[in-house]
Amino acid sequence: MSYKLLIKNWHAKAAEEDYFSKFVFEYLSFIAHLKTQLYTSDLKDRQAMQKLKQDENIRSRYLLKIQSLRSLKQDWEHIKRELDRTRLGNASNDLNNVEEIEWWNCSREHLNQMTQIERDKLKGVIYSLDDWENMVEFWHSIRNNFFHGAKNPENPRDQFAVKYGYRTLRELMEILLND
Repeated sequence: MSYKLLIKNWHAKAAEEDYFSKFVFEYLSFIAHLKTQLYTSDLKDRQAMQKLKQDENIRSRYLLKIQSLRSLKQDWEHIKRELDRTRLGNASNDLNNVEEIEWWNCSREHLNQMTQIERDKLKGVIYSLDDWENMVEFWHSIRNNFFHGAKNPENPRDQFAVKYGYRTLRELMEILLND
C-alpha cells in the first residue's frame, strides 16, 4: 500500500466518525501528507509544521478558500471568538497547569530566531482570518493536547477544539489532496 493511498483512506475515514475520531484520522492524513508528499527530507513533525507555516503557495490557497467558502470563514470566525475568550494553551505536560504554546506566533525554523515583537505577542489566539502561522499551530496544538494531554468527550472546550480543528483541517486536506 502506498502512502498516498493510506493518506486518502485516512482522509475518507475521518468523514465517518465522531469529531474526536474525525480529528485523529484527519490529522494522521495531514501529517503523513506533509512528511511523505510535501517535505520529504526526514523531518520531525515540528519541522514539517514550520515548513508549512512558511509555504506561501499553500498559505495563499487556504486563505483564498477561507474567503470563498462561507462555512470555512464562519468556522474560523467562531474559533477566533472562542480563543479571544479563552486562549488555547499547552496541556501536554501538566493538565493542572496549562502553559503558553511556545511555537505560537512563530514561523521560523528555531524559536531562538524569533524577534522580540514575535515573543511579546499574545499566544493562543487567532489574530485575523489571514493568521496562517497560528492556524497551523492551532491544529498542531490540538494534536499535542489530544495525544499527550487528556481530552474528555464530555468537556465542551475539548468538543469545540476537535470539532473545529477537524472542520478547518479537512478543508486544507482537500486542497492538498487535489494537487
